[in-house]
Amino acid sequence: MKRILPLLTVLLFAACGSNTNTTVSKEELTFPFGNPLPSPPFTGEAYLQPLIQPDTEFNFPATNNITFAPGAHSTWHRHGGMVVMVTGGVGLYQEEGKPAQILRKGDVLQIPAGVRHWHGATKDNWFSQIVIYDTAWAPDAHVDEDNTLSDEDYNNVILEEYAHTPGLDGFMFAAPAESMTLPTFNGPIHLANTLDAPNVAGCPGLHNVVFEPGVYNAWHSHAGGQVLIVTDGVGYHQIEGQPVEVLHPGDVAMCPPGVKHWHGAAPGSRFAHLAANTNPERPGVEWFELLPEEEYNKLPQK
Repeated sequence: MKRILPLLTVLLFAACGSNTNTTVSKEELTFPFGNPLPSPPFTGEAYLQPLIQPDTEFNFPATNNITFAPGAHSTWHRHGGMVVMVTGGVGLYQEEGKPAQILRKGDVLQIPAGVRHWHGATKDNWFSQIVIYDTAWAPDAHVDEDNTLSDEDYNNVILEEYAHTPGLDGFMFAAPAESMTLPTFNGPIHLANTLDAPNVAGCPGLHNVVFEPGVYNAWHSHAGGQVLIVTDGVGYHQIEGQPVEVLHPGDVAMCPPGVKHWHGAAPGSRFAHLAANTNPERPGVEWFELLPEEEYNKLPQK
């Protein structure tokens, strides 16, 4: 996806957040926080919420949501290739030898395997990010002697704005303003590619699907299965023969290969999720009938 060219402001980060022109509170973050992370390797208040663990059915990389309180950050570190998708707030990412990037909700960046870096919140803002990463990567014999990120370095880092792409009407990730209609949906949707494959994490491509209120798709099955990560609004997901799941931001729905399911928005809410067709070496979708409207109208709306 093309990004808007950055406003190339490079600043001395003397107050570590005072130049970011916004303040995002804890209450404004929509993804669950999970459990506290230890110190070290984290400085300040940070949390980890697991979203997807690797398995042999979906073969999707390890995926977590990490939340930082204002001023919290990691130490310098290296790991396998990682995709970072910002779910809320204002944060920082710095690769060794480069300015720190200011990250905001909806930003997507890739960290190649083995690149030394740190990330965290600005001094004045909460910050939340999905991380999708390659757990199979192994470092070479090199060991960094000291990974400490000192308070002095954090407070005086050089800043550069990342190339932000605004979300659709306040939604988390970008999508076209114009909707589209498809015969397999009962109403309009907005559709965009949020992450292309191949990528550094070995993740399938991720599509951002925004449903208007009351819009849902027909029963269908994916030859390789599907993973949905909910980003906005209230929606539904149902696997054939199982109860309907009511979905909120931070929820993950997983439908195994070859199994029928449907998903979409609740009647009173626009709804968005990231969708990945897993096991991409087994492509193909088979479509069936729409859920009858009278059955849809009986579903819970919270």
